[in-house]
Amino acid sequence: MRVAGIILVLVGLACLIYGGIAYNKTDNVAQIGDLKMQVTEKKQFAVPPIVSGIAVLAGAAMWFGSRKRSS
Repeated sequence: MRVAGIILVLVGLACLIYGGIAYNKTDNVAQIGDLKMQVTEKKQFAVPPIVSGIAVLAGAAMWFGSRKRSS
């Protein structure tokens, strides 16, 4: 639980800072024999700030909640 909480806090903070999750999408435009033409687009999955905040709070609760039980 503690590791999952830390990961959730880090992902939530990253989404708050960057506004979402960026990724690259590659599409084949044309293919003639062995020759391929590809296009790579940079896209971003937008995460609303309220969702990021909830992720940070839930991760912190998991992180600190598991710390009290293990002591």
